[in-house]
Amino acid sequence: MCVDIRAVLRKQEEDLRRFRQSLFSMGPADSGLASVLPTTVLEQLRADGRTLPRRFGPVRSVTDRHAVLSVVGDVTDQAVLLERPGREGSVLTLSVAAQHKQLGTRQAVDPAEARAWVEAIVGPRWLPHVYSAGTLSGLAKGGSSTSRPLTTRYFYLFLGADGVPHAEPEHQLGMQLSPLVDTP
Repeated sequence: MCVDIRAVLRKQEEDLRRFRQSLFSMGPADSGLASVLPTTVLEQLRADGRTLPRRFGPVRSVTDRHAVLSVVGDVTDQAVLLERPGREGSVLTLSVAAQHKQLGTRQAVDPAEARAWVEAIVGPRWLPHVYSAGTLSGLAKGGSSTSRPLTTRYFYLFLGADGVPHAEPEHQLGMQLSPLVDTP
């Protein structure tokens, strides 16, 4: 199922552009995903005191009138994330979470809506290279004997040192990854 978020995107266009830029580029805001931050630029950002990860939202959900969504993005060196010294490239991690807009409680994210937001961030050309890790966080025991359901959806995009997307590495993150879309 496809979720149409175009109306929300029009209202969030400037914030979305700033979010992409903070993840990917030191260039002008309209550079979008033209280049990925090389390791040297990431190190400079950290030295300049700019913190990672970056946050987009809250933005209203298009599938649940009571929910607002937040997207958190982080670009990490593959060597660090995969614990493989010397491995080149980076990994973009995106997490999509929802909460009730009045109660502030966590809610499950519609998978189709999460996919639509990921596509809005990475663009249709890079979408075939995005992997879903499913819903991973939010499981916690409360004061009672009931558990809260998993609520945050995670996505990964693996990029070579040249900034070109590539397949998931042979040494994974210790979780099952599946392509977000079928590649042509």
